[in-house]
Amino acid sequence: MNIAVVLDPEAVDAFADILDFFRVHPIPVHLTLFGLCPPSPSILCASVDQLDPEDFDVILDLRHEGQGLPSLGAEGQGKVLYGRASQSMAEVLRSLSDLLRDQEIHSGILDTATDAIITINENHIIVGFNRGAEDMFGFSKEEALGQDLSIIIPPPYKKEHRDYVRRYIATRKPHLIGKHVQLNAQRRDGSEFPMSISFSVAEVRGALYFTGIIRDITDYKLMEERLLHSERLAAVGNTVSHIAHEIKNPLAIIGGFARQLQKTPNLDEQGQHKLDIIVEEVGRLEGMIAEMRDFVKRPTAHKEPADVEALIDEVADLFEDTLKEQHITLNRERTAKTPTLSFDRQQIHQVLINLFKNALEAMPRGGELTVATRVQGPNLEVSISDTGQGMTPEVKANIFTPYFTTKEKGTGLGLAICQNILEEHGGCLIADSVPGQGSTFTIQIPLKEAPPA
Repeated sequence: MNIAVVLDPEAVDAFADILDFFRVHPIPVHLTLFGLCPPSPSILCASVDQLDPEDFDVILDLRHEGQGLPSLGAEGQGKVLYGRASQSMAEVLRSLSDLLRDQEIHSGILDTATDAIITINENHIIVGFNRGAEDMFGFSKEEALGQDLSIIIPPPYKKEHRDYVRRYIATRKPHLIGKHVQLNAQRRDGSEFPMSISFSVAEVRGALYFTGIIRDITDYKLMEERLLHSERLAAVGNTVSHIAHEIKNPLAIIGGFARQLQKTPNLDEQGQHKLDIIVEEVGRLEGMIAEMRDFVKRPTAHKEPADVEALIDEVADLFEDTLKEQHITLNRERTAKTPTLSFDRQQIHQVLINLFKNALEAMPRGGELTVATRVQGPNLEVSISDTGQGMTPEVKANIFTPYFTTKEKGTGLGLAICQNILEEHGGCLIADSVPGQGSTFTIQIPLKEAPPA
């Protein structure tokens, strides 16, 4: 709509806020100013003589003593509002500017919120999608508007959510509206992530609109898992300390007596065999107790600058004969220039021994063992890959859980200890496996010394 506004200095003072608003906002109401205006860089008026009524839909005469514009002729005069009518129209414009200004504020608040805010209509179609939603889900606002909400809902729940909306429309009984719930959402690339969402509903002119405020809680879930893990370790640690203390002395006595009896002259072969079994099992239990002690009370890491490649070569040499016996080929892939890192050599040596040993045990009929080093971002990575049978998803999910083992004589503490050592170095141990194709364990150590995780 094109509106001509005829002003005098008093009218400019009274309606300056409206005039300024419509001048700078791109909305379908355009004001052109005529008359006498005080000098101002923001409000410029043309001469009334230049006013052509053909160019305008409405002419507002806001002058203090405005009586219309007879000079425009009968046809032009028919478009002129003056006196009370022009004042009423000006107030309508003021209300419109206030409304648009409020809408701008609310839109700005919604658009700059870090949380995703998404609104759908009764047909499950997205009608609101803020910048936080763009960042979180990977869709632009233009791409998301008009789409079904199912584009961000993982496959198992697409139909369920639509049914929830239909049920509410039919019954007006809320199931999740007004509550905070934790669910999974789906990004544009198909990846899923945990989210916290609160639902609300608004009725506008008889139509319902459903809004969800969504927060990505991936970091919170990781922190929660770490806390639960720490609590479990603390509980396990107390139990282990007690058991180790109670078993250690009797076990030492049994082992000592068995070794003395082994020296008995004229001991028959059957008796000697039984004593050998006792000594062997006592040794195994003593090793298990030592592992328990290391797991519960690991000494503080003494970090010094050292060469990781040299340490890997040293560990590989220890397994040279075993590799030949099991027909396993060792492949070494070295980074162009391995930086010197600060780490506890003895502890990382223990980690490498454990991972080499696990890889060899995964390939009893031979295969390939690949040890690769590379710089990846802020970390040095050492990956140890085997061509064994790999792990099922269930096994992989539990391999770092204390006392979980798939071995007949395993303690289930080896990988848990390795993970603890690397966390103390500010790094971590990552497992990747494909059933039937093998497993890869990747050690990550920060290039710059980092505090414990």
